[in-house]
Amino acid sequence: MTVVNALIFSKYSGAMCCDEQTTIGDVRKMMSSDKIQKIVPTRIREATKLEAVYGGTGTTAIGDEIRKGIKERLSKDFDTVKNHKDKSEMFKSIDDIFQIGYEEMTKVKHRHINDILNGYFNFDTGDYLQGFYKNADGEKIDISQKDLKEKVYDFINWRNASEADSIFLNAAIIGGFDESGEFKISKMSIKTEMTLMKASSIFETVGSGSDSAQIIFSDYASNKTIDERRDHIDRVEGLIQLLRATNGAAKYNMGVGGYFNIVLFDGKEDDPDKRFVEIFDSRSKLASEIVLAFYHDYVSYDNTYELIDELIFKDTKSFDELNSSFVNASSDKTKMGRFLRGYKVI
Repeated sequence: MTVVNALIFSKYSGAMCCDEQTTIGDVRKMMSSDKIQKIVPTRIREATKLEAVYGGTGTTAIGDEIRKGIKERLSKDFDTVKNHKDKSEMFKSIDDIFQIGYEEMTKVKHRHINDILNGYFNFDTGDYLQGFYKNADGEKIDISQKDLKEKVYDFINWRNASEADSIFLNAAIIGGFDESGEFKISKMSIKTEMTLMKASSIFETVGSGSDSAQIIFSDYASNKTIDERRDHIDRVEGLIQLLRATNGAAKYNMGVGGYFNIVLFDGKEDDPDKRFVEIFDSRSKLASEIVLAFYHDYVSYDNTYELIDELIFKDTKSFDELNSSFVNASSDKTKMGRFLRGYKVI
């Protein structure tokens, strides 16, 4: 599976991070999954100050269906109101996006459950609830067999129904902001409880690596005052913790790995290219290694802070310069190099 993490820095800023590993079947791994994607069409982003991404975990195809449904619905609504809307009126709030995401996730869940029920039994959930279905000849057939009803009930509620794992093992974080600029995150799950929960703290995490990330985030947040948690998380410090949590998930969960994808949000910016920034190349790899090296005592916190600030936020130095600075800051270059390549070092 995966891990998708999100952290709120302040009222107007935050970041999300995920790994790029996907397991195919039980044996193969692919290191190129695009798990955090925009869900607001470009033309709407340019016309309004609406930014939102969907960071999904579970079956890739189901996440793609949900994202597609959200985009199509937003496009349709935008076309409906763009010629009639008062310019002072907001097109959609980020809370609206959360609700739309939840509704599209529900539709996808029901559609896939009905597809499998039709394949197995020739009827769907609606037929099951009304107690009968009609065959190809229009003949009414009662769904009355006890064993059959229990089998369908178990399937719908994901109880002893491994055939439905690919449907129910899906969750996501939607993060973004509307014209108010306030950055918000919300978690959605496709499991039987079908939850939609706004983050109750400054962080949220989903996926197979979320148990490890949760511990790291909780430890960090619990040491912050209420005032700090509400609006005063230093963005560099926060990003270090976001990477630390993702590193932890990769270390302790075999379903997490590969390069990281980092997404930055700044609700105070008007330029779409500045209010939403993606980092998914060698810089994201170097950033994760810097944080990993710090937590294994190869570089100091001051060096870590300066390197992450320059690498992710300031971006005034080349990758090669920063990579050299990182290596030169190490207390033991040879040992750190071996450690980062996966050797066991003492």
